[in-house]
Amino acid sequence: MNFKFGLKQYSPIKIALVSGLALASIVNAATAYINQVGYRASDAKEFTIADGSGNVDIVDASGQTVLTVTPKPANMWAPSGQSVQLVDFSELKAVGTYSIKLNGQELRNDLKISDNTFEDVTKAALKWFYYQRASMALDKTYAEQWARPAGHTNASVALHNSTGGSGNINSSKGWYDAGDYGRYIVNSGITTYTLLSLYEHFPEYFKTLKWNIPAEGTLPDLLAEIKYNLDWMLTMQASDGGVYHKLTSLGFPGDVMPANDRDPLYVIGKGTAATLDFAGVMAVAARVYKPFDATFANKCLEAAKAAFAWGKSNPSKAFKNPGDVSTGEYGDGNLGDEMKFAGTELFITTGDASYKQNVSEAGVPNWGDVSGLALYGIATHENEFEASAPAAQALLSEMSDKFVNRAMTGFGVVMDSDDFVWGSNAVAANQGIWLLHAYYMTGEKSYYDAARKVLDYLLGKNPLNMSFMTGFGTKSPKMPHHRPSTADGVSAPVPGMLVGGPQPGGEDIGSESWECRDYRTGKPATSYTDNRCSYASNEVAINWNAPLAYLAGAIEALNAGHVPSFSKLAPAPTPTAIGLARPSLTKVDNGLKLKFNGREVFVEKNGKRFNLNGNKIK
Repeated sequence: MNFKFGLKQYSPIKIALVSGLALASIVNAATAYINQVGYRASDAKEFTIADGSGNVDIVDASGQTVLTVTPKPANMWAPSGQSVQLVDFSELKAVGTYSIKLNGQELRNDLKISDNTFEDVTKAALKWFYYQRASMALDKTYAEQWARPAGHTNASVALHNSTGGSGNINSSKGWYDAGDYGRYIVNSGITTYTLLSLYEHFPEYFKTLKWNIPAEGTLPDLLAEIKYNLDWMLTMQASDGGVYHKLTSLGFPGDVMPANDRDPLYVIGKGTAATLDFAGVMAVAARVYKPFDATFANKCLEAAKAAFAWGKSNPSKAFKNPGDVSTGEYGDGNLGDEMKFAGTELFITTGDASYKQNVSEAGVPNWGDVSGLALYGIATHENEFEASAPAAQALLSEMSDKFVNRAMTGFGVVMDSDDFVWGSNAVAANQGIWLLHAYYMTGEKSYYDAARKVLDYLLGKNPLNMSFMTGFGTKSPKMPHHRPSTADGVSAPVPGMLVGGPQPGGEDIGSESWECRDYRTGKPATSYTDNRCSYASNEVAINWNAPLAYLAGAIEALNAGHVPSFSKLAPAPTPTAIGLARPSLTKVDNGLKLKFNGREVFVEKNGKRFNLNGNKIK
């Protein structure tokens, strides 16, 4: 595949001149783009057709046409420059594998409908954090063919002069940040928060979900994995409460395994962003771990308080790479959003009004702008934030409505051209999380549907016709920019990684041997190459995998009957000891009230369903 162009270039019509007459013959060069992992039987379901015309037939394994669909009108999707049609096949609910045919020609035979569709995606996205562990060997029992010796086992690390100190500290554990072996507090911040919130929102689901990692006492797997990084983050706090920015070598290592990277490590810098990101994360950790380990939870809370105090006294200490350091900077000059995030989470945990924050505007979160994380906290804690909560919820809905409208056309994804930046796949996943928060607080099903469509995009329904997750889908990345996957001698990359995705920046293009040839297409959604050289489109990173894991995990949990305790979604029906009880319907105010096991679930009026708070759910 020539990824410079990415898409098959066909002309749908050939004109031939015969005896002076123009005869048109249709050349069927259509392509069907699908979620290559599969679709949930009970969900709304779409795929995309390009360069096609006519009705689409969906055929089962026996050759029987089970559904014929008229595609929606064609429209131009600007990010890829394609005229495409969405095909809604929601009527098909039977579990199985199907073929897609257009005008009798089979376009593909890997259309899957299943239950628990994204459970394995969730497990693999979370299991990848185990593969990223520093300071420990990965045993074959857990890592299989990707087992490896421990790397970066030296606990004693020198303080770089940029920290303002001298000597050494003990710092080990944590996750390697991306395709390199650095560990960065700022990026660990949004990553660890995202995973903590996944557990906090769906504790009953994640108490029992397991994916073969080493046990950490009685902790659920998700909390065991998160604690491995929290333990490292806690080592990065100085005695004055401030937090060091990163733990790296002075430059990036070569394509070697962790155990073979022997460049000296340094603790580098100290700043407001790292300190306040740390404070927010530790405040969440304090309440999440309290039921399991009150001592550890209190340690996290005291660390959060000390960090917040330092950040309040040093509100504008921005980090810049020292002159002798070239590893990831994660520099940020706008530090008000970190204060809002840290204060919001400390207020939720402690109830101390001195921490309370207000957010008047916020965007979809990323490592450099965590205002959206503060917005989530305010929107989902109505009792604590009182008058501020409705305004936060309105912001969630306002942007979600825009996302829903975008998802009605093109590839059915909420992204527009400006969203194709470095790590565009994480932008998409975080947009999905934003939509889910709006869904939690309103019950508006269109928000859920748009969030689920993000998974469709990430797992294959995109103009590159590929799943962006290693090891999943009919076609997935084979050569990610990830040093262990390059140097381990295993042909398959480590599974479960979300690559950064298409974007037109081309920061990795150049003439050096380790740089890429120009793969840009002139369209942001197709400017991508599956090549190890491409750190700008094909690298992996913890802050990209975390929102993928949240999105897939939350959708699985919701469909398993779990709802966040703060949400306005109807409580899920629960099975009785002898099986599922029959629901009862009673008339109320010209409508019907559903009771399940004696519990009121929703009210239906005029064909529309409302939860018991009066919010529409269907």
